[in-house]
Amino acid sequence: MYRKLLLSLIGSLIFSLSATAAQFEDALGRHLTLHQAPQRILSLVPAVTEILFALGEAEDIVAVTDYCTYPPAAKKLPKVGEYADPGLENILRFQPDLVFASADMNRPALVERLDALNIPVYVVYPHTVGETLKTIRQIGQVTGAAIKAENLAVGIEAQIETLQKKIRGRKRPRILEVVILHPITVAGPETFVDDVIRLAGGENVVPSSPSRYPTWNPEALLTADPEAIIVSTYPGQPDPEQFFSQWPQLQAVKKRKIIHIEADWIHRPGPRMILGIKTLAKALHPDISLDE
Repeated sequence: MYRKLLLSLIGSLIFSLSATAAQFEDALGRHLTLHQAPQRILSLVPAVTEILFALGEAEDIVAVTDYCTYPPAAKKLPKVGEYADPGLENILRFQPDLVFASADMNRPALVERLDALNIPVYVVYPHTVGETLKTIRQIGQVTGAAIKAENLAVGIEAQIETLQKKIRGRKRPRILEVVILHPITVAGPETFVDDVIRLAGGENVVPSSPSRYPTWNPEALLTADPEAIIVSTYPGQPDPEQFFSQWPQLQAVKKRKIIHIEADWIHRPGPRMILGIKTLAKALHPDISLDE
């Protein structure tokens, strides 16, 4: 731990000690150069917006997307539109000196156009909890908040380690995470929520397939027969309990294990992921204590 803190301290001094510029490599292996700590940050990634707030960088954020809804203060920031396609003009009017983008949500063409305009873009691409912790540390390095980022990551790691000790050796219930009820869309392997399920002491029932979020028919649901089903309520979706009552033979229905968890806690790779992990762990293993 002391070694990590030392490395973090060194990282935070990169800008102040560098005679020329600091070099960084993002999640796609792209290299960017910053001559000073960014002071006009534009975030196209809701999870990154949360991380920036957690690191105390809120004052340097000039704009975010419509979906950057947490913390509440993020809702008050200027908006550039939807994060999948915010539009180049919307970004340029805020004159950012650093843009955070997502590899799986933002168009490569947008990143290329920003590069051509010499606007630094740092692309994130976390698919697991571990990669998210790495991303938190990297964002701290890039923004000059390395010590805060290290403290945040270490704190989350400590909570996960404590939880792992409590559930070690326990039976892992077979879990299905339903992203959308109609049509039934589920989270498969190599998704962020798959890693959340693992760390919470469960086993994802969804097998590998070409799609990370496959659509299932009722036959696939009945064949999988999960012991618990995780749902997150979205506007316009059916009531989960009523929806799954169509199949009373399901173990999850028999055991009344339809688990409601805030969508951002299990789908957004940011600081609140620990809430999702602990909430799911408690639902799967009700006798464990989360106080310590």
